[in-house]
This record gives sequence, structure tokens and C-alpha cells, in this order.
Amino acid sequence: MNRYDPSLLFSRAHSAQRSVLSVYLNVDQSQPGFLHRGFESEIKKMAAGVRRGLSDAADRQRFSIAMHRIQDFIAAYKPAGRATVLFYDTIDKFFWQQELGFPVTNQIRWDHELFIQPLAAAMDQLESYGVALLDRSKLRFLVVSLGETEEIARQDRSGKRLRHIKTSGFDNPGSSSHIQRKADNQIRSNLRRWIKEVDELAKARGVHRLILAGTPEITREFRTLLPLRLASSVIGEVDLSMSATAKQVVTAANAITEKYESEMELEKVNKIITSAAKKGKVVIGLGRTLKAINSDRVWELIYSVGFLSPGYECPKCSALFSTRATRCPYCGSRIVAVKDVVERAVGHALRKKAKIEVVTADASAALKSAGSIGAFLKTRTGTMAT
Repeated sequence: MNRYDPSLLFSRAHSAQRSVLSVYLNVDQSQPGFLHRGFESEIKKMAAGVRRGLSDAADRQRFSIAMHRIQDFIAAYKPAGRATVLFYDTIDKFFWQQELGFPVTNQIRWDHELFIQPLAAAMDQLESYGVALLDRSKLRFLVVSLGETEEIARQDRSGKRLRHIKTSGFDNPGSSSHIQRKADNQIRSNLRRWIKEVDELAKARGVHRLILAGTPEITREFRTLLPLRLASSVIGEVDLSMSATAKQVVTAANAITEKYESEMELEKVNKIITSAAKKGKVVIGLGRTLKAINSDRVWELIYSVGFLSPGYECPKCSALFSTRATRCPYCGSRIVAVKDVVERAVGHALRKKAKIEVVTADASAALKSAGSIGAFLKTRTGTMAT
């Protein structure tokens, strides 16, 4: 999502009244169910379900205005990805649409704020990474981001490819040794040039994870030449031909990224659980985590995939609670029930510029045993009661 710059979404404020329509819609034209613009009937069906639940006339009017804007767009829309997400706010006529390279759960939300949790989860689970595919004289650099692959560089340092000499000739061993050294020096010169190119490309696209691809000999030598800062971003190596297709590159790289993500998630969960036991700079459990969010003390929110819980929210100051209280302790307003306070927590954390980590598999199971949600804090906790 680097190209999308979602910071604009996360910075939008909570509205005093329901005015924001959020739509997630699968439109993949390779799937039979979405051919012949079947997604148009799907969005109408979802909208009808929302409309039936609106009892206030002004609320229904705002929703109708929002749906009219979305349907106008959909009527002329030509799908280019596997899914699309659309947001519209009737208050200031804010409209945002983006193609997605991964499937989504079809859903529509009419609320006080943008429904951005699915985007946040995708940004975490499908974090961008770069693949540097290289040999002795060529470099290809591909970026994989949110299910989409883009080859952004293809370079060749020499029209005539240099080769290692495996054996010295008997007639002129000195000459062979000289040719070998010259070839080795040229290869190292090329690799150093590729280091500079990879560094610049990774910075330009905001890539913090790097996979090296090519023959084991080349990737091993390339890695030894990397400066420490760039070497620390390498998460794995894969043996691939320079002629590999983008699909073959991604298939090979995905095995590396999935293993790396799983290990990092489990390490992070173990760290937060251990730190909580030592009364460190963390909180665990829904009540304590919501209190930290309300106080703008969350540096990184971490929760188990699929975790949801009913809770309560203050309609005036947007504070969140896991248990019922008559009035909001922050502003004195009456609080209201919400179906999923975890969804609200993710949105609030993002608006306050916190990082988000959605954990899966073994990490999710480990975190569930500790309450399914927690946070690393900006400042020391003191007492964080529910």
C-alpha cells in the first residue's frame, strides 16, 4: 500500500453523526461469480440490508446520498484488480477508491468513521518486500505489495557476459590467472553497483524487507558485500534463474516471507507476554489496552486475527470501554454499546499513528491465552485498571 498513502484515511476525524459509507467489494474478473458485472447486484443487496436497519429519517437520507455517489462510480467502473475499496463521507463529500490485488470479504458499513480495519490488517499481513534477482552482470528488482507485483528495474552491466574459468590452461597458466582475476574484479564491481541500485530502489519504494535471488554463489557473495544497514533488511535467499517470470519469483519468495512473518509474530507475542509479567512498558487484555488507546499511550497495537468483542463507546469523545459504565469518565457523556470494540480500537490506534500487528497461527494461539490483544506503550504504564 505504499503507493496508496493511506495516511489520509487514518487522519480523518470521527463524525458526530453517521455520515461515512465504507464498501469492500470483490470484483475479480477471473472468478465466474463476478463476470457480467455481478458485483453491482452484490452491492445493491448489501445496501438494502443496511437501509432496512435505519429508522431515523435524516440518517436514511444521508445514507441514500452516500449510496447514490458510490453507485454512480460503480456504474462506470471497469475492474482492474481482484477487489476494490470505496469510502464516501456525506459531510465534506470526501471520496476515496482503490484497487486491491487481494480478495476481501464483501461488506458495507454506515458509521461515524471510515471502516479501515481490513486495510490495516492487509497492510500488516501483506507488508511490501523487494526481490533483488541478480547474476554476474544483470539485475532485476521487483516489489511485491498487497498482492501486486511490479518489476521496477532491469539492468545489464555488460553486453558480453564474463565467466569464471574453472581450470587453468597448461599452455599459459599466468595468462589464465590474469583473466580469472579480471573476471572476478569485474563481477565484484558489478555487485557493488547492484548494491547501490538496490539501496536506492528500496528507499524510493519504502521497502524494508529484502529477498536475494539468483544462484547460491552469487547471492552469497552479494550478501557479504552488503553494508550492515542493508544486510539487516535481508530476510532470505532463493535460487532462481534470471529468466524467471514474476509469478515464479513471487511463488518462491512467498515461502520465505511467510516463514519470516510467522517467526517475527511469535517473537513479538512472547516479548509482550514476558514483559507484561515483569510489569514492563506494555499492557495485555482488552480493558487495559482500550484504556491505553484512550490515553494515546499506544506505540504498537497487537491482536489475534479474527478477534472481536462487543464493548462500549462514548459518542462524544470516542473513548472505548470493555465494560458498561453509566457515563464516560473522560467527558461525562452517556456511552453506547458497539458490536465490535476491537474494530473501533484498531481505527483509533491508527488515527493516533500507532503501529498495528495482526498475529496468526501459533502467535495468535499464544496471544489468545493472554487475552487476544495487547500493546507496547510509549510511556511507562503505572496502573492500567480495566
